[in-house]
Amino acid sequence: MKKYLKHKFSSEDKNLISVIDELPLWSAPFGMSLLNTIKMREGMKVLDIGSGLGFPLIEIAQRLGESSSIYGIDPWKAANDRVKLKIKTYAIKNVKVLKAHAEKLPFENSYFDLLVSNNGINNVGDLDITFSECERVSKHGAQFVFTMNLDSTMIEFYNILKSELEKRKLYDAAIKMREHIYHKRRPLNEMKKLLTMHRIKIKKISQDVFYLRFFDAASMLNHSFIKYWFLPSWKEITDEINQEEIFNSIENRLNKIKDKKGEIKLRVPFATFDCEKAF
Repeated sequence: MKKYLKHKFSSEDKNLISVIDELPLWSAPFGMSLLNTIKMREGMKVLDIGSGLGFPLIEIAQRLGESSSIYGIDPWKAANDRVKLKIKTYAIKNVKVLKAHAEKLPFENSYFDLLVSNNGINNVGDLDITFSECERVSKHGAQFVFTMNLDSTMIEFYNILKSELEKRKLYDAAIKMREHIYHKRRPLNEMKKLLTMHRIKIKKISQDVFYLRFFDAASMLNHSFIKYWFLPSWKEITDEINQEEIFNSIENRLNKIKDKKGEIKLRVPFATFDCEKAF
C-alpha cells in the first residue's frame, strides 16, 4: 500500500504540534487579507474564532498593543497549549486563549468591538448557531472580518476524484465527496443569507486566489500539509477495498494535467468578508 495511505496521526500529538509550520503557511494568504481589512483603534476588545496555532491572533495582539484585549477560542487543546507557550515566550500581556466552541462563546452580550476568524468559521459544526453567537457578543457597530476558502478549492483534484468514483460506480462515495465540500466550504450566496438572517451587515466581500504548486502527484500526496489535513477526509470518502487502485489512477491523471512548466497547480480561491453588526 502507498505510504501516504497508511499514514495515521493524532491532532493532539504534542510532537506534531511542536513542529507544525504548514498551517500558518496555508493560512498566511487569508490572514494577510484579514489583517489589511480590520480597523484598529485604542482600547479594543477583540475575539479570534478558531485561533488554532495563533495566527493571526498573536499578530493582532501585537499590532494593537496593550490598550486592547484580545481573546482566542478554539476547541483544539494541543494547539491552545502551543499558543500559550508562544504568548509566554513573546511576553505578550494582552492576549488570552480559551478552549471553547464557536457555537457557545463564553462571553457576555455586546462585549467585542472586533471579531475575526481566519479560515475558521467555515470549519465549525453549526454555522447558524455560530453566526447567532457572533451577533450576540458583538457591540453595535462592531466589525466582523472573516476569511474562507471557496467551494472550488483544489478543483483540479476534486474533478479527478469525482470522475474516478463515478467511473467505478461508487455513487455513494461521490455524494459523500460533495457533502464534504459543502460542509467545509459553503457557497457564497448561502453565507450571505446566513449573515443577513443574523443581523450582520456585509459591507464588502473581496475575492482572491493563490496556488499550491507541486512537482508531481506523488510529491503532492506525500506533502505533510496534504497528508495531515486533507488526506484523512479523502480516505474517508473513498472505498477502502479499492483505495490504492483509486489513488494510483488519481496520481496518473494528476500527472497528466501538469502545466507548461511541468508543475501541478491546485487553485485555492478565497473570500474576505468585511461585516458589521448594524442593527
